[in-house]
Amino acid sequence: MVTRSDRDNRNARQVTRKAIPIEKAHVHDTAVGANTDFLATDLTPSDPVVLFRVMVAIDTAQVFRAHISDGTTTVALEFNGGVALVAQCVYIFDILVNTDDEINFQCDGAVQIEKFIVQEILWGTQ
Repeated sequence: MVTRSDRDNRNARQVTRKAIPIEKAHVHDTAVGANTDFLATDLTPSDPVVLFRVMVAIDTAQVFRAHISDGTTTVALEFNGGVALVAQCVYIFDILVNTDDEINFQCDGAVQIEKFIVQEILWGTQ
């Protein structure tokens, strides 16, 4: 019979921890103005290249976008092909994030954020 060492157990915990998504942001039932960042602080990745899984539901049909800065320039990228999200429907989007990226989120009109969650996916497992 093979017995696992303490080091094996530590390594197993480290592997398991990286496989569990990390909640980076959570907003519930909050009013946000037009073209105003949802989050007080921009999100940054914990590891070099990760996937942010974004879940959003808003009360009014609006275009939803991410503002991504690499420290030099900021770009605005629209989700859902630039088409307004349907009010009171849940959407889930994935976006790849690099080491230097800082990300925040906006809508083009005033909305009530019904639910907004960002999870960081460290490994390529979905």
